[in-house]
Amino acid sequence: MRAWADARSDAKSFRHWLVAKALPLWATVGFDSEHGRFHERLSWTAEPVLSAPRRAMVQARQIYVYAHAALLGWFPEGKPLAEAAMRSLLRDFPDGSIASDGFAFSINGDGAVVSPARDAYAHAFILFALAWLHRLNGDPQLILRADETIAFIDAKLIDPIHGGLYDSAPVVDRIKRQNPHMHLLEAYLALEAAAPGRGYLERAKSLVEMFKARFFRAEPGVLLEYFAEDWSDHPDPLKRRVFEPGHHFEWVWLLREFEKFSGEDLGFWIDRLAVSAQANGFCGRGLIFDEVASDMKVVKDSHRIWPHAEGAKAAVALQDGGDESAPRLASTTIRALLDHFLDRPFEGGWIDHIGADGRPLVDYAPASSLYHLFLAGTEAARCFPPEDKAKHDLSRIS
Repeated sequence: MRAWADARSDAKSFRHWLVAKALPLWATVGFDSEHGRFHERLSWTAEPVLSAPRRAMVQARQIYVYAHAALLGWFPEGKPLAEAAMRSLLRDFPDGSIASDGFAFSINGDGAVVSPARDAYAHAFILFALAWLHRLNGDPQLILRADETIAFIDAKLIDPIHGGLYDSAPVVDRIKRQNPHMHLLEAYLALEAAAPGRGYLERAKSLVEMFKARFFRAEPGVLLEYFAEDWSDHPDPLKRRVFEPGHHFEWVWLLREFEKFSGEDLGFWIDRLAVSAQANGFCGRGLIFDEVASDMKVVKDSHRIWPHAEGAKAAVALQDGGDESAPRLASTTIRALLDHFLDRPFEGGWIDHIGADGRPLVDYAPASSLYHLFLAGTEAARCFPPEDKAKHDLSRIS
């Protein structure tokens, strides 16, 4: 079948780019060996942008990438990098007890706090990084730090009246978003894989139920992004009906992962999300729009890199569910990455955001994108390997 052959060929090219170019670059030029942490971004000339604050979220994402890469054997040198970055994350971002004070949003190059806000999105990724590094090195202290982080989330970021996460603590903007909930679900699934039987799956289930009750609209089959504090419609008429095709694809993959842990059939929601994203989320060149409205009119016709990585992950989830269109989606999204974003303007780098005309909308490569790219690459390699026998090890740990 041509679609399968294309998907396998594109997945192979994607993996080669990750292993031969991206991982070595961001482990060297992209790593601050003096302070034991990753740089936030690289300039168009592939040099660290030292003026950019270091966000906890980015450190956590990079720790995940290099822990997973080492676990797969794709980049064994990733283990000491991930461990060093975790030490600096736990040392420099908290300014008190993790359970009571959490992690600061960002610090500068010398480790001084730039933004003391406690961001829900960042804390979800800290849990994700702790889970993956524990899978790599088995350090029980990492699970204890995860439980302390969860205690902080429960105490300071959960709305005790209406439920769900506030964006940050102290609470400034009381508007709610689906996005940090999505990544908290991802973190709980990673923790369940790393240390099963500690209640993480039950926490993941509560977020899946929130997705069904709060975020998803069966008609017209969209995942809304923004809500009022009490989960009623967002006060802004535009924001109340916006969805992001990339987040549809991200939830498709996460719901399939939850199925594997729970045995629950989530096919209805997976299919609805995939159909609306594929039918309304692409422009004619195979690129994914940033934002679409619930009436299926394009709101932002620009294109970020990460939705294409999430599209490749969604293709894997659909293939796992027996969808015959999955190889075509995998090839379409990986080709978009290879043809429009990767190895620009330097090898191992990427253009994070392009306009409808294909021109870059940013002048740097953010480290934050590697999380999306790497996880998509591992999933594509697992599901669409160069040879059928190559599914072995990846299916065990991805």
